[in-house]
Amino acid sequence: MKNVAIIPARGGSKEIENKNIIDINGKPLICHSLKACFECKSIDYVAVSTDSDEISKVVREYYPDTIIIKRPFVLATDLATSEGAILHAIDILEKKISKIKNIIFVQATSPLSLPNDFSRMILMLEEFDSVAFYIDDFGFFFDVHDMSIPRQPRQLRTPLKREVGNAWAFDKNEFKVHKSRLFGNIGYEKIDPPRHLEIDTISDIFMIESILNNY
Repeated sequence: MKNVAIIPARGGSKEIENKNIIDINGKPLICHSLKACFECKSIDYVAVSTDSDEISKVVREYYPDTIIIKRPFVLATDLATSEGAILHAIDILEKKISKIKNIIFVQATSPLSLPNDFSRMILMLEEFDSVAFYIDDFGFFFDVHDMSIPRQPRQLRTPLKREVGNAWAFDKNEFKVHKSRLFGNIGYEKIDPPRHLEIDTISDIFMIESILNNY
């Protein structure tokens, strides 16, 4: 049974132009996620779903073994969902690869992910239907906490589990039924900061490049 990583990477980006292929520490952003996928021994195939010829060219140049899936325009608009792109990709992949069991939905915008992060997530699928990464968040939330209560020291507080966007993993067939990245018996795999950070803004670029330079 096969584990397949899918990286959605559309060409349009409002905050940062061509975000998925901007230079981050000497190589295109998406290549950091591709490297982690190809070095993960638990992943059998790696695919990129994109509407962009430029992204396709970059991926083929750096990682020629990647399966490129041409995403139709309707699945690459600002309102299109990642789930829609993943479903389309699965339909294409099932014609190329037999016995796909699990999908690892990997974000191109999380360049600090490590191969072992994905291995741990895939291992959890032996017990859970779908898995997400989280970090412990010790912050105070107006919609959750009573802000009028005196604050306890951090070491006495119970953190909340905050989902982060490095990747999600799930059973392929069940995903096709639920059409959501998380469903059924959901597992939570902790990822240690700063690996949870992702690039959405210009300031994120400076912060993550600084981390990579000192990793």
